[in-house]
Amino acid sequence: MIIKELEQLESRDRFEQAGYRAESQLAFYLKREFKDDPQFLIFNNLRLSKSGDTCQIDHLVLHRYGIIIIESKSVTTRIAVNELGEWKRWFNNDWQGMPSPILQAQRQGKFLKDYLEDNVGILLNKNILGKQVHFTRMPIDVLVAVSDSGIINRPKNDKLEKVCKADQISDKTREIAANYRKKDSLLNLSLEIIYEFNKNEIQRISQFLLSHHQAIKPSTSTIAQHNQSHVSPISPIKNTVISHNNKPKPADSVFKPIKTVKEVAKPTASNIPQNTCPHCHSKNLSILYVRSYFFKCNDCGKNTAIKNICPTCGDREKTRKQGLAFFTECEKCNTSRLLYMNSSP
Repeated sequence: MIIKELEQLESRDRFEQAGYRAESQLAFYLKREFKDDPQFLIFNNLRLSKSGDTCQIDHLVLHRYGIIIIESKSVTTRIAVNELGEWKRWFNNDWQGMPSPILQAQRQGKFLKDYLEDNVGILLNKNILGKQVHFTRMPIDVLVAVSDSGIINRPKNDKLEKVCKADQISDKTREIAANYRKKDSLLNLSLEIIYEFNKNEIQRISQFLLSHHQAIKPSTSTIAQHNQSHVSPISPIKNTVISHNNKPKPADSVFKPIKTVKEVAKPTASNIPQNTCPHCHSKNLSILYVRSYFFKCNDCGKNTAIKNICPTCGDREKTRKQGLAFFTECEKCNTSRLLYMNSSP
């Protein structure tokens, strides 16, 4: 099940674009494999912050026995790993050293485990003896996904099973969960105690991660050639106000059935606000960004500034982009409203 879709990238940096293409490729494979499977909850491009430190995880898989972190690497030529675990890549007709993506993913796992442990009281149940269960024992497996077009030179003394092509990641993910399931089987004679989440804990953790994701704000330099002539204010959108509070609350009262980003990004037609161009009254609009968000009419070509006012406190609201969906939010009231849905490109 896809809990968080991959957000669209607004950048002209070719390295960022290459990385985004690698993430998009893997997000496609994960969606094809797990979109209808509730046993695997997929988060693409999850970004968390703590005490001034930010951790960005390309792909996270939450399953019954723990978490899998997947690091995507854009490779159009060749990468190589020696017996010491040192990485290099073929770039501009020469070998160049590069950081180990395995160690990078492991550091992300350490950050994530500490992040969840800080909120363990609202995320995990207590055991039958009344003692608090912790995230310290939670398994975090890591995988590295190399672009399908790349070539991997593996060390002779190591199969490097954590590293594979993007199209093999889905099978690797199921294999990891299957190994834990096998150890948890009644037929297993091992005395090892397998770490395991129940359904309520998985639901709370999933909702917690989704609500604490911090999207990257668009850069003012990403798009510079849109025409902003004939800009006029647009009236506030009147639709349902949704509470949006990121502060942890008791588990029994705050966590409701999971609503995925996919569900938010693709609401039913009756839930999408009906905006019209104030110049020609066309509904054929798109939201673009140049220093600020604005409506562009695809029929008459004129632009309309987005200046929404909070209906509760009267303060100016900010606009936030999530996939094809745009939300208008009031920081003072801590509320969020769906503003508009762009059409698929």
